[in-house]
Amino acid sequence: MAKGPNIVYILLDDVGWADFGYNVNGNTSIPTPYIDRIAGEGIKLKSHYVQPTCTPSRASLLTGRYARNTGLTFAMFPDSISGLPDEMPTMPQLLRKVGYSAHMVGKWHLGHAQWKQLPVRKGFESFTGSFMGDLDSYDKSVWLGYRKFQSLDWIEAHENGTYKHQLNMTHATKMITDTAIERMHQHKQEKENPLFLYVSFTAAHSPLQAEPEDAIKCTHIPHLWRRQFCGMMVGLDKAIARLTEAAQEKLGDDTVIVVSSDNGGSVWFGALNQPLRSGKITVFEGGIRASAFVRDLSNGKYIGKGGREFHHKMHISDWLPTFLSWADSKHLVEDLNLDGIDQSEALKAGESVRDEVLVELYSPDETHDKARMSAYIKGKYKLIQGDVRDPYHYTEPTEDHVKTSDDQIFPRVIYEQLSRLFDAVWGERKAEVYRMALTNFLLFLSYSKRIGPQLMLFDLEKDVEERYNIAGGHPEIVADILKTLDEIKRKSPPMSEYYKMAIGNLTKTVVGDCSGTPIPEEYCRFAHPWLADDADLNEVPTESFAKMMRVRLLIDIGSILLGFLVIILFLFYCLCCRGKSKEMNLKQKKN
Repeated sequence: MAKGPNIVYILLDDVGWADFGYNVNGNTSIPTPYIDRIAGEGIKLKSHYVQPTCTPSRASLLTGRYARNTGLTFAMFPDSISGLPDEMPTMPQLLRKVGYSAHMVGKWHLGHAQWKQLPVRKGFESFTGSFMGDLDSYDKSVWLGYRKFQSLDWIEAHENGTYKHQLNMTHATKMITDTAIERMHQHKQEKENPLFLYVSFTAAHSPLQAEPEDAIKCTHIPHLWRRQFCGMMVGLDKAIARLTEAAQEKLGDDTVIVVSSDNGGSVWFGALNQPLRSGKITVFEGGIRASAFVRDLSNGKYIGKGGREFHHKMHISDWLPTFLSWADSKHLVEDLNLDGIDQSEALKAGESVRDEVLVELYSPDETHDKARMSAYIKGKYKLIQGDVRDPYHYTEPTEDHVKTSDDQIFPRVIYEQLSRLFDAVWGERKAEVYRMALTNFLLFLSYSKRIGPQLMLFDLEKDVEERYNIAGGHPEIVADILKTLDEIKRKSPPMSEYYKMAIGNLTKTVVGDCSGTPIPEEYCRFAHPWLADDADLNEVPTESFAKMMRVRLLIDIGSILLGFLVIILFLFYCLCCRGKSKEMNLKQKKN
């Protein structure tokens, strides 16, 4: 029988530093009593680093490598043909070599153009969940605009090749939780070996669709998006409590639970990272220092005494070698040249084994918005060089608008009002893609152009809020870190073109089962692999997602504006006609 604990890894989506009550000593508008209690019984990870967006963090988790070395440096767009490299071993594959069972529930977001890119070809025995980045929490639909239905996105798949696309209108947070508990129960009934269960929630990513009983606990919050986000967090809080209780009951004491966000909170979609700077998509601490904790149900066998904080650096890639160390199988990773570092003894002893973290590294020809960015942490220093997407600080809103240190009206206020207009006209699900596009192509691009390329150096021990750029006073430290970044880039593999979407006459969906739901038959089509495993991806026709979205924005928003103009002209015409009619009546009376 395999050695090692049962491992339940719970990944949250877009949850910010200030969205866990314990991170800010309860000074948050969001109630997370279960999370605070469970984390308090384990180890609160206060310097747990992830990547600025979801796909790279997930790639790092499952491969034990920095995102740069997986080729996936940004969130994958719908219809992307990219995926994890074929030759790269994954966490479930390695754990199964030493006797673990491995199952996944929830959001994948690491490619689904080919069957070999799916979780059930990357080491998981089963997968129930979604392929893409966001979905409607109830009907699991994905829209690329109010007129462009992409697909439904939910599957139950097994490594023997069988699968089922069946729609269930239950909220995604509850569905993921229920399915994960079912996997624990099945494992208890059928297996004696340890279980690796990867539970990847779609919450609290937008669209912000909280269940009514969760939303009612957030009515005290004045800001709409923060209030909606709070409802999603209340649902997650309950889910983590249920998963912890189920793990104790069904898997037993020999179990470790890890909880982390995939990136910092998305401040323009209700999350908050204060006192850390900025948020998701940026390399500031608000974008990469994740809310995270680990709970050992064995009363300290694997991580030592609970009820404490761990302030030393960790990176999400560290979990792969750490889990294999717990399984007494470190030999499996000795020749893999991982970026992840075994933290098993460090967690027990409260010691530091990691001094450096590669945060981000890409050039203009490797990203969707032609940005350049390098960011690296070395000791207490953090260097940032390139195009900064959002440089501002955000705090808890006290009124019904985002509270930011940006004091200029344009484009901030226009962005927020346009976003609310889109939500009102089309509904949050269909407006989602417009808000995403506006965030990247209007708001963040304008911020980046406003301040220009930056060279920043921060002392994170003295200035975790990153308010004081000390690059000018430490040229030798700047030069040393830049040299390190140059060496990393020289050795790194080619980047994936994650931002290219497949085009042409390709059928990317299959008919599923929507019986018992309000979904019309013509919309009952589910996302599904559409390319053969041996297809040459270099031969697949593609188009830049950014270019496609700019065109769609112009067409869709232009049509709405044209519609408003027609209505205004019609009303003006009616008023003119009414005026003329009154004038004629007066003349007739005089005659």
